[in-house]
Amino acid sequence: MGNAHPRRIDSLEESLTVKSLLIRVNELHYYLLLGTKFGGMLDQLTDRAGTAGLMMTLATFYPEYTFWLQVSMVIDITCHWIYLHTTILQGKTSHKFIDMSENPIMHVYYTNKTVLFFMCAGNEAFYAALYVMYFYTGPTVFGIGLFKLIALISFPIAVIKAAISVIHGIVASMNLATIDVNERAALANKQKN
Repeated sequence: MGNAHPRRIDSLEESLTVKSLLIRVNELHYYLLLGTKFGGMLDQLTDRAGTAGLMMTLATFYPEYTFWLQVSMVIDITCHWIYLHTTILQGKTSHKFIDMSENPIMHVYYTNKTVLFFMCAGNEAFYAALYVMYFYTGPTVFGIGLFKLIALISFPIAVIKAAISVIHGIVASMNLATIDVNERAALANKQKN
């Protein structure tokens, strides 16, 4: 256990993590914030910053897992960044708009609100359980501390969510390559004329 007090949770980190989960539950947020380019960008920036802060904190709590926490953070930031950037270049109004011709996993992930909520909540539960578990294992359930049990149950969801982030990066890379090819073809046609 650490020497920090369990109630001493970084307020920015806590508010960003809680915000991430509440956004997915609250439909009003979609219309007020995610319905705009600024809102979508702000949502992504706060999610990535909050996750990075939490990963850095967890790496100090669990130094033996620093490498994996860094890998998770790099996947999260880079794959979401290229996906959001490509979305903007394609002229889409939101990174959550998925064309049917794109990856079917991404389509289900963003069009089925139950799947999206389950994946986001499970991912948040894993990292939140790791955070709380550092200070307090919780009451014993099935012979194991509650927060450790939550971490064990939600770990596969966090791994799947990381894999979906990698798919974000692959889909975005393919779309970005298509944008490059189309722009070069348009430039070549323009230079011919």
